[in-house]
Amino acid sequence: MKEAEDNQPSESGLLGPTVSPAVAFFDLDGTLVAGQTTLLLVVFLRRAGVVSGTFLLGTGLWFLAYKAGLVTVTEKSRSKSASVLKGLAVTEVEELMKRFTEEVMAPRLHRAASAALAEHLAAGDRVVVVSAALDPVIRALCERLHVADHVGASCEVDGDRYTGRLNGSIPYGDEKARVAAGFMERWGADPCACWAYADHETDIALLRSVGHPVAVNPKPALLEIAKRSGWPILS
Repeated sequence: MKEAEDNQPSESGLLGPTVSPAVAFFDLDGTLVAGQTTLLLVVFLRRAGVVSGTFLLGTGLWFLAYKAGLVTVTEKSRSKSASVLKGLAVTEVEELMKRFTEEVMAPRLHRAASAALAEHLAAGDRVVVVSAALDPVIRALCERLHVADHVGASCEVDGDRYTGRLNGSIPYGDEKARVAAGFMERWGADPCACWAYADHETDIALLRSVGHPVAVNPKPALLEIAKRSGWPILS
């Protein structure tokens, strides 16, 4: 979050004056938006008649098991998330994602985190949303937030339709830090002047890769690390 040049306090109260533009990296699920976007998307697509009730039930049960610690996120489970788009035309997905953003995502935006994002944009900083969520989901939200750069789980397209498969690496865990490093190098940004916002301990590598890590509504493990490290905490 950037403080304006007139030194008026920012809404979050975290940003001070800076000499040159920096890069601010934002996680999505639990950071910019409350909740798990994949589950929210499946519920939305069920209401839109795109996926079956059986698919919704299976997704819901998996997330319950995940929250209970009975299953973990794997490449296979992440790849399955892309199957919700299988057979859909690119133009159809674009329209669905616009609706999903307005009807579901926008009302769940984290007030302080989205305010921080707006401050960075107003200060002329580069902003990048980095998430393991499906790329079409992130793209639609970024368009609404006027964010030009984002990296998500890339969904394969054959012709003008989604195949239901992922394409390439997924920005999760340490991969997020590698993605961020690539952006900072490309833009010649000093990591010490850059920011990262996240809610989960799997984002520790990303948070530690910049000079200004911020914990947003952090899960217990990240909260402990943030307190111990003296990082700002947005709740």
